[in-house]
Amino acid sequence: MSDPASGIRRILLALSGAGDELAWIDAAADLAAALEAELSALFVEDIDLLRASRLPSMWEMGRHSAQLRQMQADNTVRLLRAAARRSEQALHRAAEARRLRYSFRILQGKPLDTLLAQAGSLDLVLLVRRATVVTAQPRPLVVLFDGSMTAAATLAVGLRLARTSGRPCLVLVLAADVETYRERVQQAGWAVGGGAEVSMQRLFDADPAALAIAVNRLRAAALVLPADYAEGDLARLDALRSRLRCDLLLVT
Repeated sequence: MSDPASGIRRILLALSGAGDELAWIDAAADLAAALEAELSALFVEDIDLLRASRLPSMWEMGRHSAQLRQMQADNTVRLLRAAARRSEQALHRAAEARRLRYSFRILQGKPLDTLLAQAGSLDLVLLVRRATVVTAQPRPLVVLFDGSMTAAATLAVGLRLARTSGRPCLVLVLAADVETYRERVQQAGWAVGGGAEVSMQRLFDADPAALAIAVNRLRAAALVLPADYAEGDLARLDALRSRLRCDLLLVT
């Protein structure tokens, strides 16, 4: 049963055969254990890569030989399926070690689009960082509070993760004017409840560039974000993800 404090029932993680994904599985398993949630991994065969492998003019460089060779569709599928088997085995080991409920599926599509299409109510979508910030101090969990329908649930997830990881929780309150800021600080305070220690800062603009700058300056370990931040615009979400130097968690 998922943790009632967070309401999250499932952690969603997209895999595609990248070299560092085995570490991502462990991170997702730790998160699922902390939230007492199911871990669901989707191995997404990138449809653009599969289409490109069928073109006679497409070439690839061998990882070990460093030699150019023409891409072959059958070989691409074979490599993806081998990577999927490794990922499934790693998921099994991670889930069994933590006694987690888990699932593994292979789908075709664009990784980010496919992952979000599979997300449902009370899911947490994990988009793992591409870079690491080194600091001697515990890196905070940053939560965007924007007054949306999922703002309170997003804050609850951030607080739960902060408590279980021993990290400080910092809330970025999106507000263009002082009156809105005061109203949302009050709303966030109600969502936090008594006994929880959080810091709050005003955020004037939540476009991908401005939000990423604010989060990176805070040296965050993760940004917890309402899924409706993207408003159906995956390019907006991808622009944010590419600028962040931390994990991105979407609460649906």
